[in-house]
Amino acid sequence: MAYNCAPAAGIIQAQEYDPKDFTIHVMAPNSIKVLLVEDNPGDARLVRELLIDAGANEFLLEHTSTLHDALDHLINASFDVMLLDLSLPDAHGMDTIKQIMNVASTMPIVVLSGNNDTDMALEAVQFGAQDYLVKGQGDGNLLARALHYAIDRKHTEERLAYLAHYDTLTGLPNRILFNDRLAATLRHAERHKDLAVLMFLDVDHFKDINDTLGHSAGDTLLQDVAKRLRGCIREEDTIARLGGDEFTIILQGIHHRTDAANVAVKMLDSLEQPFVINDEEVFVTISIGIASYPNCGRDAETLIRNADTALYRAKSDGRNKYKFFETEMNAIVSARMKKTNDLRHAVQRDEFRLYYQPLIETTTGNVFGMEALLRWQHPDKGLLAADEFVPLLEETGLIIPVGEWVLQTACRQSYSWQQAGLPSIYMSVNLSARQFHKHDLVARVAATLQENRLDPHMLQLEITESVLMDDTSTVVHTLEQMRRLGVRLAIDDFGTGYSSLSYLKQYPFDTLKFDRSFVQDMTTSKEGASIVAAVINLGHSINMSVLAEGVESQQQLSMLQENNCDQYQGFLAAQPMSVRSCTQWLQGHPPTSRLSLA
Repeated sequence: MAYNCAPAAGIIQAQEYDPKDFTIHVMAPNSIKVLLVEDNPGDARLVRELLIDAGANEFLLEHTSTLHDALDHLINASFDVMLLDLSLPDAHGMDTIKQIMNVASTMPIVVLSGNNDTDMALEAVQFGAQDYLVKGQGDGNLLARALHYAIDRKHTEERLAYLAHYDTLTGLPNRILFNDRLAATLRHAERHKDLAVLMFLDVDHFKDINDTLGHSAGDTLLQDVAKRLRGCIREEDTIARLGGDEFTIILQGIHHRTDAANVAVKMLDSLEQPFVINDEEVFVTISIGIASYPNCGRDAETLIRNADTALYRAKSDGRNKYKFFETEMNAIVSARMKKTNDLRHAVQRDEFRLYYQPLIETTTGNVFGMEALLRWQHPDKGLLAADEFVPLLEETGLIIPVGEWVLQTACRQSYSWQQAGLPSIYMSVNLSARQFHKHDLVARVAATLQENRLDPHMLQLEITESVLMDDTSTVVHTLEQMRRLGVRLAIDDFGTGYSSLSYLKQYPFDTLKFDRSFVQDMTTSKEGASIVAAVINLGHSINMSVLAEGVESQQQLSMLQENNCDQYQGFLAAQPMSVRSCTQWLQGHPPTSRLSLA
């Protein structure tokens, strides 16, 4: 019997072996090197015979009988995968895996155990193993598949870990890694009595460039800008992309304020030459705000706030320049307070709107749901997308009343569509982290459903991965209460946060929604396509439906169909629409209709 063993194809062909060292000598040029750590000669011989019986020419098996020897092998040679017995003369149980991971954290591990114990199998996976096989159960083909699966799964985990810390568009550190690096830099500066400098910068009028040239050209421009900026700093410094056209620079070991000014000038100069996008010259500039430790703040939060304030001043002073933070700039904080007050008034003045985007079955093109998306009809600035104000809602706590309004409005609209004679489709609503951790969340959801006479099965709540990293017992309890209520649950933007494969089994989710960055990558690289296939298979293996976000092209849809992705949403089907437009759209595209398919 095997645990967590995916049905990956693996064909083992006959090989020659040396019975003295249990090494199977392989003639294939691209052999998979396997390190077997097993102190029982009979079990080691059985593994060797299983590979031979399966008939393989792709594995090179090397055997050792102690953990000490295994660690030496890992230090002095390279292996693709390990077969590991947990009961060795010099190690036992999960400590065996722990010591292996300390030396070779990227090594895929398949545990070989004499215990048919589900709890032990799960624990082994949580400690870092990719699979768990019971000795004496299964044949050579099963063993070969397990080895392939372990390698593939480890690669997927590494890719997801990369995605959790790096921006997929530019390859730069993302917000999570930026925060870690900034904290480390401030600790270093405090110990060595050095300056540390934080720069915030963004591309001037980037929205206009995006609107004129299109999002694809805008992405290309951001990649090119990132390359030029990276060339302006030292190897020990950090450049990160926080999102959109926003970048940050961390300079450590700085001795004078003029050093930071020189770097800023160098970055401004690096953008003087035009960029060539789609055979067209594009000229861009940047604005830079600078705050230094310890003069402008002794903690990360203060430095970030003051660098952001200085950036705002640079933009308001005409752009294409840098500004150091000065105390009088705190007046800018007043402007932020005004925006906060505007948001409070927006709740009172009914300025928020819900737009709706269809959720589509990938194979049939049937409409099966709608996602409710928040917008702000600002009295002066017009219709604002969520990313322009939701972070401030989260920061101020206003997301709680606004989130409740969203849930009420979406449920009411869903029932209204049913009353209008439109076929039933479920409504998908995002829950913020603050909402999720409210003690009365489940009761509020239940009351909202009852007030709006909406069947709980017609509501899906989307939760981001970051929520799942908090108190596990509380999270599980809340989710289980939701399931008992009858509400559907989805993981939103899978792959952009912490992306732990282990929690997927812990929590009762129905749908895994993977981020648009995966969809973009899969048509531009073989690796991206492999990651998409792996995520889809991962979701299916634990009985979750999988939905792809941000589908904009027929090529993307075709690749999703080929990989048996269940559902998608994106501009290919429809942009987010107002209630009126969405109602008209539904009348023309009822759930039984078929959208354009490959």
